[in-house]
Amino acid sequence: MRGERYQNGMVILLTVLVFAAIPLLLNLPAWWFLWVPIEAALAVLPAVFLREVDIGTSPRSPGDVREALSSTLRAAGVSMTAAPDAVSTQVNALSAVRFRSRITEAGAALSYQVRPTVAGWALLAILVVSGVGSTLAIALTVALAWRARRFARVRGSSAMTASARASTSSASDQVRGLLVGSLSFGFHMAEQAYEAQRKAYTDARVLVVLGAFVLWTVLLVGLFLALNGLNLLTGRWETPIIGATSAAFLTGGALLAAMRRRYGPRISRYRDWKDRLGDAMGREMARTSPEPGSASSFELLLDASTQVPDWLDAQRKAGLSADPGIAFVVLVLTAFCASMIVNALYAALFGTLSVVPIWAGLAAILAGITAWIWYRWRRREDARLADSKSAWDAHVQALRARMDRFLEEM
Repeated sequence: MRGERYQNGMVILLTVLVFAAIPLLLNLPAWWFLWVPIEAALAVLPAVFLREVDIGTSPRSPGDVREALSSTLRAAGVSMTAAPDAVSTQVNALSAVRFRSRITEAGAALSYQVRPTVAGWALLAILVVSGVGSTLAIALTVALAWRARRFARVRGSSAMTASARASTSSASDQVRGLLVGSLSFGFHMAEQAYEAQRKAYTDARVLVVLGAFVLWTVLLVGLFLALNGLNLLTGRWETPIIGATSAAFLTGGALLAAMRRRYGPRISRYRDWKDRLGDAMGREMARTSPEPGSASSFELLLDASTQVPDWLDAQRKAGLSADPGIAFVVLVLTAFCASMIVNALYAALFGTLSVVPIWAGLAAILAGITAWIWYRWRRREDARLADSKSAWDAHVQALRARMDRFLEEM
């Protein structure tokens, strides 16, 4: 989730920087000592200042963790600024630290993010823009991150320790512990369903864009040949370009709208359940009552039981989107298999029939390996989802039995 978004953002940034370096490498190779440090700084600064690092988790609510952190900072004489879900404090004149607490399936997680101050941003921008100061900007960024990390680890660990001491429970709190554990498990399942469908939606949009580009290429070549034949030198490209571009945009736009209508309500529903279970889990850890007129945590848990098959089905429908590693392997093998098939067709068209069985055999082998990998992954994924369903049922049954015993004892 957080980490995956950060990694995806950094991959996109590095890809852009690599493509930006290509024309510089071709046109300005003698000035590499100026633009290479600038590109390195443009990669290092976001890598440091966009990363959010977890310090630990606590059995208390996110609000309790923030309160313990605020008390720790006040006791140390550190000035801070409180927000609804975060606490910010300045480390020195150039950097600050933003602490954030959020609900996870393991409890309330405390994380920190290094943030430059206004003076820090100004100094780093001047160093990067100057070119010759880019290396110094990288060194300064690493030094600020190291100093902020030490500060965040010390203050955050103290707050987590104080929160853990305040979370000592009595033996009569077993029902609440089971309830929090069940809500945590449900939150994890709803979050997995939400993330799986979000990744599937992203993959679908990428496929639509790639399909629109392929359609544009095919229509451009087809319309040019239909209107001009093979006259590449004097043929007119205006009509083919307008026709291919219009068709690609209309088709791509219609498919993107269809993907949004297909995935949008489903993603919103899973996100809503994730938020509801997360709020209930935080409420139970904080030992506060639900708002008047709202369902209790136990009623919400029973209602969530009816959604579990849908959550598991959402992960199953997402397919290889949930496993980027296997998806990449399948994509590479499929591309090689398609290449072998194209080579076989070329060999058949040009009359070299003796190599057609070789290409076809290689394509069949690659297709068999791909199918075997997918089948093994599918079986492993089905087994994991079945285990998740069994674990959920066990959680709910244990909670019901303990509540029945608790009511009998009363």
